Amino acid sequence: MPRGNGGVIGVNNDPVTELVTTFTSPGTFPSRPTTVNAGVVVIGGGGGGGNTPNSGPDGLRKGGGGGSGGVVLVPAPNFAVGGGTPVAVTIGGGGGASSQGSDTNVGPSTPLALVAKGGGHGGNAPRGGGGDGGSGGGGAGPDAAGGPGAATQPGQSGNSGSPFGSGFVGGAAAPDSKPNRGGAGGGGAGGAGVSSGPGGGNYGGGNGGAGVDIRPVFGPSQPFYIPGPQAGFFASGGGGGPATPYPPSAKGEGGVGGGSPSLGPASPPHRNSPGAVANSGGGGGSGDNPSNGRSGAPGRVAFIEPGAAPGVWSLKSQFASRKADTWPT
Repeated sequence: MPRGNGGVIGVNNDPVTELVTTFTSPGTFPSRPTTVNAGVVVIGGGGGGGNTPNSGPDGLRKGGGGGSGGVVLVPAPNFAVGGGTPVAVTIGGGGGASSQGSDTNVGPSTPLALVAKGGGHGGNAPRGGGGDGGSGGGGAGPDAAGGPGAATQPGQSGNSGSPFGSGFVGGAAAPDSKPNRGGAGGGGAGGAGVSSGPGGGNYGGGNGGAGVDIRPVFGPSQPFYIPGPQAGFFASGGGGGPATPYPPSAKGEGGVGGGSPSLGPASPPHRNSPGAVANSGGGGGSGDNPSNGRSGAPGRVAFIEPGAAPGVWSLKSQFASRKADTWPT
């Protein structure tokens, strides 16, 4: 029987609180009957770092960093999922050494479809170019032949592309033919990869590009955020390798957002030294002397459904719930 409920005539509903649902493996997102619009972030798998073979002075420690997976960050008004709508989710894996990351998809083959492209691989030393991807991989040293990978995420169709879809180009060696130039950093979803830097006649590895800050959509704190100073940032690029005999401390740093540094020791330890942070979409750092590049991180999907006042239902939500025979009495 209809009752007065906070000044609204209707069923006696309980308050609907904000709800965040995350995916790190394939699944189906079931929107609530009260949901009209939701916010969503879609993160592709990060690209793997470039290999660094022991091939003489041109090969040592000069691989490029892997590019991050592309990011699609859509605020609630622009993702009209509707009430009681099942949405399929697939998660892109991170690329292995010198391999591209895989795409992450939401609602494929539906009007809600979103795709975050896998990141490009880092260039193999010597002089290998970075691969194209959501964010591009960094080029390998020692000179300008190791060009950057391009970012493909902004050019995707619909809401997967700009302004919601983001990715940046990898770094590249400057055209100065320096024999001891290190590898460049991979691009991040929030900034370009960095070219290797000079010092002491040799060149340190370039840092990975920064990730994307998703806090404007998901708020200041969520359980799935990376702990510490990287909280809220995802999908940064991997670091490039320094030129031997540059000190290991000069290896390229992973960007803020889960990307890993170039492989090898450093003092003090670099950010994300154990490897690209799980399900961050971060790119992998380059290999050491000699070794294969580091793997990129798998991607992630998260939805945020807004809360609603008790007793208040949109007509669209009421219709969807009544049609599904889930309208409360």
